[in-house]
Amino acid sequence: MHWLVVFLGLFMLFAIFRIPVAVSMSLATLITMAGAGVNFGIIGTSVFNSLNSFTFLAIPAFIIAGDIMGVTGISNSLLNWVDSMVGRLRGSTGATAVVCSLLFGTLTGSSLATCTAIGTMMIPEMEKRGYSRPYSGALIAASGFLGILIPPSIPGIMFAMMSGSNLMAVWCVTIVPGVLVGAGYIVINYFRMGRKEAKCTEPFNFGPYVKNIGINTWRAIPAILMPLIIFVGIYGGIFTPTEAGGVAVFYGLLVGWAFLPLAQKRWPEKKLLTVISDSSVSTASITLIIGLSAITGRMVTLTGIPQEVTDALMSVTDSKYIFLLLVNLMLLVAGMFMETNSAILLLGPILLPVANAYGVETIHFAAIMLLNMEIGMITPPMAGNLFVSARLANCSIDKLLKDLAPFFLWALTVLMFTTYVPQAITWLPAALGI
Repeated sequence: MHWLVVFLGLFMLFAIFRIPVAVSMSLATLITMAGAGVNFGIIGTSVFNSLNSFTFLAIPAFIIAGDIMGVTGISNSLLNWVDSMVGRLRGSTGATAVVCSLLFGTLTGSSLATCTAIGTMMIPEMEKRGYSRPYSGALIAASGFLGILIPPSIPGIMFAMMSGSNLMAVWCVTIVPGVLVGAGYIVINYFRMGRKEAKCTEPFNFGPYVKNIGINTWRAIPAILMPLIIFVGIYGGIFTPTEAGGVAVFYGLLVGWAFLPLAQKRWPEKKLLTVISDSSVSTASITLIIGLSAITGRMVTLTGIPQEVTDALMSVTDSKYIFLLLVNLMLLVAGMFMETNSAILLLGPILLPVANAYGVETIHFAAIMLLNMEIGMITPPMAGNLFVSARLANCSIDKLLKDLAPFFLWALTVLMFTTYVPQAITWLPAALGI
């Protein structure tokens, strides 16, 4: 147990001095290895084996596909589609922001990209409808992580790689929590702001209403089809998750071309260069984290840290439910300070074996961990979604916190439901036979 204390103490020390996460993790790992007498010869093979994975190739592909969809204005089609269905209802503006965040997140796989894309469009619109800027920023920040819980998602790939789990099962197990969080946000928005919106004064005409939905549905079909093609293709055995990434890039290029202005039916070189540049940086960052975290994972195994943690917790309690409560507290704190992918690769190898020892299924633990990490995106002090939304809303983070509280509390409620009622979330992967 003392080697875990040494490792985490060094990691936090380096992090306090703002040393990048990957470097902090590596330095703490190397010092711990030296102290524990672990052979440094494992470094090369650990890094190579972690990156020598066919599944890993799916990550840069999905990043590129998400960036392509993000720069083509496809979010406008999703917004218009949702608004055509619920635009007449009070509270529809906030509800549209929530649903669009959920849908757009499935295309980008990034909370921050979703906050930026949807917030840029929706915050000014919400302000016109009487929403305060702090409230609008809080709603966008809270909604930003919804799409990460709906497949395809890059954090899901990271967990599947770390644990050796079926990727489709990991993707599916977070769908129910994601839908529950989104539905709760819509209800909260109605009682907080929707009731204050003025009723639509235009007479309701069924024919034009249906026609408008049909037109906007037709325009949104390319965006809606992308996650469906990926999901059905993988589940149906048409292609592997990695091949699905290539399909997503090809499809994104076609859809992106379709959404370009009619007078400009070719990809602008500047847009393509932006996509390639942003995707390369993101891929390089994730590759570095994966490679270096593999050394940490190997060190954790060789020093017997998971068994020591299991024995220590078992000496305190043999209750699975108390263990799950402690794990949630630990992951929530970790989410306050760590980026999602880094936390999965750093803490997963330590906590997953312990969870299994307590009888927690790996796929259930995946839902707990991923939901915790995404809640961390709206939990200060290192809340990425809050920083982005506060900038878009042109107000300080502290002004967002009061309006954020109801959304945060609902997300925690869903987290507890996910933790203690596993059959409510694992039935979907089981029903699909994955």
